[in-house]
Amino acid sequence: MKDKLTLDEDEIDCLQELMNISYGSATAAIAEIIDRFATLSIPHIRTASLEEFKEYFKNKLEENNSHYVTSQLINGTISGETMFIIGEESACNLGKEFDLEDDEIIEEELKDVVLEISNIITSTTLSRFSEQIEASITFSPPSIKVFQSSDEFNDSYVNEYNYIIIISTVIKFKEQNIKGELLILSKDDSILYIKEALNKVLDEY
Repeated sequence: MKDKLTLDEDEIDCLQELMNISYGSATAAIAEIIDRFATLSIPHIRTASLEEFKEYFKNKLEENNSHYVTSQLINGTISGETMFIIGEESACNLGKEFDLEDDEIIEEELKDVVLEISNIITSTTLSRFSEQIEASITFSPPSIKVFQSSDEFNDSYVNEYNYIIIISTVIKFKEQNIKGELLILSKDDSILYIKEALNKVLDEY
């Protein structure tokens, strides 16, 4: 089953192109909803098993201390969960864009900023992506947690996903470059649908 779920090089290239288009919609939504202009760099996409992702996240924590992680359940043709991960330094830089000063930043205020931005990026990007592959998707309300250890993350995480798509980007505001990663944690049948849809797109070109 793992081989059937794995995206090949052509499928990943196609996914990257579709996500690039989808991120364009997200930047427009940021400007419209919060009246701030931002650009998102061309997304870098990699795939991982759950165990590979846990190791990847462990290494991120060791390099950059705490991370803010927002999550939303998704349902429809694409079902599972999405996460948006941003390190403490990038989160603080994001806070500065919203006029939170270093010596005055309150964690709950910072959480609100991260949650708002990640919600816009996640819902807009995946809604646009779903349109392109003729899929349906709905979102649950997002939540946010701050993790300072991989054990803390693993203890709170439901181990029901076999395959994870990691989409990395840099969010560029006027003064700050902020690195964030959008994760699609899909059920197996959703991955199979995505693969079929990507190959349909590839066949058309």
